Amino acid sequence: MKPKRVCIFADERTVHARRWVEGLRSLGIPVDLITLIKESEYDIGGISLGSRGKVSYLTKIGKLRSIVKKINPDIFHAHHASSFGFLASFVDHPAKVLSVWGYDVITFPYKNMINKAMIRRALNRTGYITATSDYLKQAVLKLNNSINNIDIIPFGVDTDLFGYFERKPSHEIVIGIAKSLRPKYGIDILIRAFGTLKNKYDNIKLKIAGKGEYESAYKNLVKDLGIAESVDFLGFVNHSKLPHLFSTFDIFVMPSIFDDESFGVAALEASATGLPVVASRVGGVPEVIEDNVTGYLIERKNVAELTAALEKLIEDPQLRSDMGKAGRKFVKEKYRWNDNLLAMNNLYEKILGGRAKGIDI
Repeated sequence: MKPKRVCIFADERTVHARRWVEGLRSLGIPVDLITLIKESEYDIGGISLGSRGKVSYLTKIGKLRSIVKKINPDIFHAHHASSFGFLASFVDHPAKVLSVWGYDVITFPYKNMINKAMIRRALNRTGYITATSDYLKQAVLKLNNSINNIDIIPFGVDTDLFGYFERKPSHEIVIGIAKSLRPKYGIDILIRAFGTLKNKYDNIKLKIAGKGEYESAYKNLVKDLGIAESVDFLGFVNHSKLPHLFSTFDIFVMPSIFDDESFGVAALEASATGLPVVASRVGGVPEVIEDNVTGYLIERKNVAELTAALEKLIEDPQLRSDMGKAGRKFVKEKYRWNDNLLAMNNLYEKILGGRAKGIDI
């Protein structure tokens, strides 16, 4: 049974939420978006609850209930358990879906007992749960092993937007990353590995795309290592501009250090453009990289191992090409965004079909 109307409750400011809304709309599904905060640069027609601050959003439960009742959607779908999912737990709806994202079920619940109670409530008061990886599914089951309605629906790649680029042989080899400038993404590990490699190779360059509170610290580290002339800090790059940026890279690196890196869509986007990827063996990342085929998996915080993996790729242009082509093939076979959209639509139809037959799936 095709949904006539879907209501998504998520943070409109995140690219992931906007992609789900716009993607489902592209399938012809009328989708309403409710968000806590609106900012004009991210506006895709969402309804704002007008909440700012971690406590004030709790005062918006009544308003959320009222809006959902007025919209009267076939499916009410919340994204991210620790905020939107928790608020959604106070809304009675016969076809409620919750998508967990990573931090919300991997890290947040274990900070204190209140957090854990919030997440368990969010998980227990929804009809169906989606996770982007098996790793994330296991994190949900760790919190409640009696849950049986969990689908793994990846957050994949638009392989048309992230098209394949044939890298022509060049004297200069560019190593790149596109992540927020925060400690969890291990950018300092990458900078140190690059510093070691720079002592041996004068034809390598490092490009760092992203912004964050550690930008000054990373720039100071680059200066201390004497490699400032070979490192470019590019600032924030809009998601739509990433394919062009990736076309200027020869190697993509994702040295994250925490397990709340539950999936690794950036690695898949890089692979889709034909880049070999070097990433830490954390969270769900091993599910999106075939070690020694589409790239290399290394141990977290291991500068020496990262350095060695990068050196193999610097030394061997054919290896870079082969891994990049294998990565493109891997993404097209397992992580095409259109397939993920259809999987979500199929889940909606399964839920509504079950309800029409009097079955709660």
